[in-house]
Amino acid sequence: MADDDILTVAEVAAQFRVTPQTVRSWIESGKLKGGRVGKAYRILRGDVYAMLETAASERRTGEPEVWAERDSSLGPPGGASELWAGGGGGPVLTPPR
Repeated sequence: MADDDILTVAEVAAQFRVTPQTVRSWIESGKLKGGRVGKAYRILRGDVYAMLETAASERRTGEPEVWAERDSSLGPPGGASELWAGGGGGPVLTPPR
């Protein structure tokens, strides 16, 4: 399972059990990085990891991080990658243990 896997809005929405519009709102607000291919957004799996790690960090500290300050060259956060389990049908989000 590569961090550079490309996901659709629908795939991310299904994993988080939210509507596709919610995922598009996350992208438009800067909470989740995504790029347009034609009229549709595409999201890198590593960017989903980054969003999860930022949300977890905010929950621990109680203070929001500045989304744009995260250095993307650091790769996926160690803790967030444990939330994803690969399967034949695509990525599956599992609760932390």
